Amino acid sequence: MSYFLNLYTVTAFLVFSYLLFIKQGGKLFPILYLFLFTYFLQYVYSVYLIYNEYPILKAQMKIPQEQYFDYAIPALFFLFAGVFIFNKNVSLTGLLSRIDKESANKLGWLLIGLSYAFDVGAFLGIPALGSFLSFTVYLKYVGAMALFFSPSVLNTYLILSTFIALANSALRGGIFIDFFVWSTYFFLIASLKFKLSFSVRILFAVLAIPTLIIIQSIKKEYRDATWSGKENAGLETLGELAEEEQLRVEKKNDLANSVGVVRTVGRLNQGWHLGRVLRWVPKYRAFSGGEEFWGDIEGTLLPRAFFPNKKVIGGQAKFLEFTGYKLIGGTSMTIGVLGDFFINFGREGSFLGLFIFGALVSRLLYSFVKKYVIDDPINFVWIPFLFSYLIRANNDFYIVINSFVKGYLIFLAVNYLRKRM
Repeated sequence: MSYFLNLYTVTAFLVFSYLLFIKQGGKLFPILYLFLFTYFLQYVYSVYLIYNEYPILKAQMKIPQEQYFDYAIPALFFLFAGVFIFNKNVSLTGLLSRIDKESANKLGWLLIGLSYAFDVGAFLGIPALGSFLSFTVYLKYVGAMALFFSPSVLNTYLILSTFIALANSALRGGIFIDFFVWSTYFFLIASLKFKLSFSVRILFAVLAIPTLIIIQSIKKEYRDATWSGKENAGLETLGELAEEEQLRVEKKNDLANSVGVVRTVGRLNQGWHLGRVLRWVPKYRAFSGGEEFWGDIEGTLLPRAFFPNKKVIGGQAKFLEFTGYKLIGGTSMTIGVLGDFFINFGREGSFLGLFIFGALVSRLLYSFVKKYVIDDPINFVWIPFLFSYLIRANNDFYIVINSFVKGYLIFLAVNYLRKRM
């Protein structure tokens, strides 16, 4: 399979998938097209670069590229065949004009209030809220997107303060993924509301890619400086480090091999854990025969309040069992959706499983839009909340399905409150 890959073909498909994502963003919330783009970027494009263009990073991959791509390419093909064969796009451009401003205002304030209420409850140590906190923390961003459709001075202030707080959290912790993800979602919302042209949406990449590279180039130094207390966390420190990195790049005059680009390629690579799985299973650990898969389903459906010993998300035990690699300290990692289906059903079985999973994702999205968005268009702001974990290529099946189920339960509860209010 890798025989047919070269830098031109993988780059061409990456550009095509990105342009498709941007094009669809003009008429719908293109979560499935973002899903395709991020998975190809992180499981194929970045891995190809590591094998062929960046030997300094080759230690990340523990198997030959022929072995890796002979599984990864058909696995992704079957996954997205299921997604797009069963996909049915519903244009939002006409629906958004029917959004009631008062309804959007009430939903926005309700979501932001609930999100902060859960934050306070978790801070006070209320145990029942713990398992939902990782989801309810995002409700404030969904609420801000709802307020975007009910413009007022107060709502504008609340939207800005919500995203400024998100940016501040990223700067204080040195972890920028949530800021990038939710900023992208908000841009997609703005594209639909203001009907931004295709060229303007393309410009988003022109600004986003250099920003991503700069952040990756200095992220380690920024964390070292701020976590140690030697420097204050904030834009000033970030700007100083970025300026220093820019001077180093200009001095070397080799952007492709700069620290920022190399680190970005290495960080984007999500094939490293899949490669470890393919090296370890079934040579050292037999396929689970679906046991892990059904454990994920059971863990999603059973409430932890009544089943405290049910399966936990992440952790080190599963990663060690199916990769043979022991994580250091308290690090928690997953083997991803592709790895999950492989360890459960083997090569050919995983292809069928991924096809069904892709079809399920597609139909869940369409069913939600058909049932809840067409009659009440403001509900489309829930799409990124329900499917946010899907587009993060490092997440495994348990995280994806668990986030959708819990997210849907939260949606139902909020929708019930809306109707009663």
